[in-house]
Amino acid sequence: MRDTIWVPVVAVLGPLVGSAIGVLLPSRESLLRRLLAFAAGTMLTLSFLELLPESLSACSPPACAAGLAVGVFGVLALHRLLPTAPNAPSAPRRTALLMVAAIMLHNLPEGIAMAAGGQSRTMLLIAVAIATHDIPEGICTAAPYLYATHRRGRAFWLSLSTCLPTLLGYGLGRLLWRGLPPFTMGMVTACIAGLMITISCEELIPAEAGGSDRLSAMPALMAGVILVLVLRQLLG
Repeated sequence: MRDTIWVPVVAVLGPLVGSAIGVLLPSRESLLRRLLAFAAGTMLTLSFLELLPESLSACSPPACAAGLAVGVFGVLALHRLLPTAPNAPSAPRRTALLMVAAIMLHNLPEGIAMAAGGQSRTMLLIAVAIATHDIPEGICTAAPYLYATHRRGRAFWLSLSTCLPTLLGYGLGRLLWRGLPPFTMGMVTACIAGLMITISCEELIPAEAGGSDRLSAMPALMAGVILVLVLRQLLG
């Protein structure tokens, strides 16, 4: 029991460290673009190499496609709900709010996934992997909000709040995991992938930036991809 206590603690460290880094770094637009590109690299790689294969192993391809579509259209619905102001500084704030909503939605099943391991060591490894990729997510949630509002405290707590669904999912998973059908979890996992892919392509990758800015963001994007590949190799 003592070993399993460390699982949610480790998972919370990711958003905590990422949020702190996000509000302590200098608020520069060029740095913000690189951080967003880095997060896009991690989220896209996790979606295509981890989430979608996991979904296909748990449910049928049509069910996986349905879950993926729900995730994509869920982000498009959030685009409609969040207002778009003409001022340029509003764009990072809108990006941060979209990321908070998407990350909260995908952190709930991540918490359930942490509780799914049969052994405490397995659960801890899952928690370490989740915490590691939550660091860039925390950075890229806090940094755009800080860039738009210049309120460090609010940016930090807003970003840190994304760990709450993780804790809730972990508690629910410990109680209900054995009764949850794998087919349902497969569809939920595909939905998460749809959310992360759409957020990455629509909000994080600086498609509207100039040529030099876009090229400067590519190393950060590749760094995110490499980080996930290295973690997959280390964690097996």
